Amino acid sequence: MSLGAAPVARIDLPSRDIGRQREFYSRVLGLAAEEGAYAAFRCGALRLVLRPRGDALFPSGGAAAAAGGALLAFAVPDDELERWHRRMMMARVAVLEAPGANGAAPRRLRVSDPEGNVVELFAAAP
Repeated sequence: MSLGAAPVARIDLPSRDIGRQREFYSRVLGLAAEEGAYAAFRCGALRLVLRPRGDALFPSGGAAAAAGGALLAFAVPDDELERWHRRMMMARVAVLEAPGANGAAPRRLRVSDPEGNVVELFAAAP
């Protein structure tokens, strides 16, 4: 048996401040929040769930809590990258890598969410 053809159904991100993270993913990225105990968002067939640090899955102390974050990548039309870049700048989001000027490479925008996870918006293939 292999999971090679099975789609990823859910990603859980550990969060120290779920309210701040919920605000970023809903207001800045425009994802619609689901109702429930944790903040959750639908991304196509994928469900993104924000979970509090300190629960059984994500300890709040020690090396496990200090470990690196995640990178979430979203394909967007190439002509929208500059608009997203301006939106991130207006929202005072930490831009890690801006898209190349006038269509030059790289055709991606990388920003940091409030907890240091990387969100990448990249030019979708035409």
